[in-house]
Amino acid sequence: MCSRVALVLLLLSPLAAAAPNRIPVGKLLDEMIHRSTLAEPGGKPFYLKATINDRGDNKSEFNGTVEEYWLSPTKWRRVIKLRDFSQTRVVNGDMIYEDNSGDYFPLHDEMLANEIVDPLPKSAVDLLNKLGLEATAPGSGEGQCMSEKYFNDEDGRETRALLAYDCRTGLLVYLWSPSCCYGVMTDYRKFHNKLVAFATKDDPISIRVDTLRDLDSAEESMFAIAQPTPPAKRITTTRISETEARKRITEKTEILWPTVSKKPTVNSISVDIVIGRDGRVKEAWSYSPIEEAIEDAVLTAVRKWTFSPQNVDGIPAQVVTKVIIPFPGGVQNAPAEGPDVKPIFNRMRAAGSLRLDGAPGFHMKASFGTPDGATKGTYEETWVSPTKWRREVKLNDSSLVEVRTEDAFYRTFPGQYPSRLADDVVDSLSFSLPGDNGSDLHDPDWKTVSAKFGNVPVLKLSNGYINPQGKADPLTMIFFVEEKTGYIRGRGRYSIITVFNDLQPFGGKIVARKLTMLGGDVTRMDITVDTLEPAPDADETIFRVPGAKPLFTAADEDQRFTQPRAIYMVKPSISGWHGKVTCDLNIDEHGHVRGVDVKDTTDDAVIKPIREALMTWEYEPATINGHPSLGLVHVNVE
Repeated sequence: MCSRVALVLLLLSPLAAAAPNRIPVGKLLDEMIHRSTLAEPGGKPFYLKATINDRGDNKSEFNGTVEEYWLSPTKWRRVIKLRDFSQTRVVNGDMIYEDNSGDYFPLHDEMLANEIVDPLPKSAVDLLNKLGLEATAPGSGEGQCMSEKYFNDEDGRETRALLAYDCRTGLLVYLWSPSCCYGVMTDYRKFHNKLVAFATKDDPISIRVDTLRDLDSAEESMFAIAQPTPPAKRITTTRISETEARKRITEKTEILWPTVSKKPTVNSISVDIVIGRDGRVKEAWSYSPIEEAIEDAVLTAVRKWTFSPQNVDGIPAQVVTKVIIPFPGGVQNAPAEGPDVKPIFNRMRAAGSLRLDGAPGFHMKASFGTPDGATKGTYEETWVSPTKWRREVKLNDSSLVEVRTEDAFYRTFPGQYPSRLADDVVDSLSFSLPGDNGSDLHDPDWKTVSAKFGNVPVLKLSNGYINPQGKADPLTMIFFVEEKTGYIRGRGRYSIITVFNDLQPFGGKIVARKLTMLGGDVTRMDITVDTLEPAPDADETIFRVPGAKPLFTAADEDQRFTQPRAIYMVKPSISGWHGKVTCDLNIDEHGHVRGVDVKDTTDDAVIKPIREALMTWEYEPATINGHPSLGLVHVNVE
């Protein structure tokens, strides 16, 4: 059976928009509301039915349906049915009828039910206008534009309001404000003169519209309210400050702090909490960058806290708040895992980095091939400075050329997409170190342990996830380095290990003349540096690429994000299989798929063919500020 593959979600990047044509954000918001809000005053009456789904949990309390009959902002009927809760709510002028089954209305479901018909609520719109934001006018090109501002909340803590939208169409992508934080809007479809998002994505809990049609005629009895529901019997959700929330704590379970292996990069954890009308914590979660053991310990305790009920006009209400919990000294003062990495990288740079600002130019030629001779090629590089160089890989009668000038970068290759093997050779021979030429080096991101590489004692420096069995995530970067000398003996990236041998001096550095790539598209690739010499007076013509358009220029620094776009796909074939799985694809800065994580099944007979097929896919890479970037793509296979 040939499986059906659907590309469903792309990871978005939080970047602020900046372009010459600026307009007040209020003008953009008015246009967005008029174009895409179903529940807009004066809008066309509609009937909507939607499904809410907690990804990966068929039995989740958040799963359910929403059904809405809408005539106007003051006349509508909505029925929500969840695992443990249901609500029928009718609004007719000033009268409200509400019938609730269950005591707690889950916050995610309430927000999604509101978002799908009113994605730009008045509270968020008022805040964005009050902050005086500006936005890039739609029609400015491809990608995602953003308008954002940081400000202090009522507790004096810095928070953010953010509006993301499609640069070309002006359609809403997502909204973030203290009063709402919605999933990414997607699957826009025409409904009369509007374009309406039929789904959200990117959050674990999402909503999808199954039916949207005109409500040409509706029984008046559907909206009739013989007796309004007293406020005491309705469910209201309100937001309070941390200061107010802490005053209401009546029982506080102590946190059993775990022993941590490395000092956290932050000194506290931020926890979002939803408190039910009975004062008990119903939901608690955190996005803080900390070890799972710390997060689990904190959330386990917080979920047992109780509060005195919050009243709104004398009626108990559900409460949304955020609390910041500082780490005790034992956690804050945990030892770093291994030695500091900055001095190690400095030794590595001093020992072997040829491509540093101010370094003398060089000319390198190398040959490479597989042991069976089936694949072979050459590499040539002329390097003058970090912003002036040329590289070329010739592989099996094709050529990949990269040229950097002072203000532009060119990359040419035959066909739709480059050879990933050619890119792997370039990466093994010309990689840079964190901190090179002013690049970022964030110590806490790196782990350092003593290890052996072959028979050589080394320090293993890693940035990324390595599972308990020692297998690294495809995007994890690894260096194997001799601690005293700073000599690099090995490097890991994109599931490829490169071994560095035959270390020889050149220009005051120590450079590997023989390299072996293990993994990737071939099991083994041997590389020999045949020539390494000072750069001759370079012929300026080698830095010209006639007829080629630069991949980016200095003028491309427009602070936007573009999504990866698939240009080559192969459908996986799984005989006799009927099902649906979600896959996460790691896309490198050249558009190659470097890792596939198949979710929702543990059956190797399904996982293996899906992974093998999707690993061959090719993309136009994501870009940030015009520069190629790493990306993540979610794909459904069914």
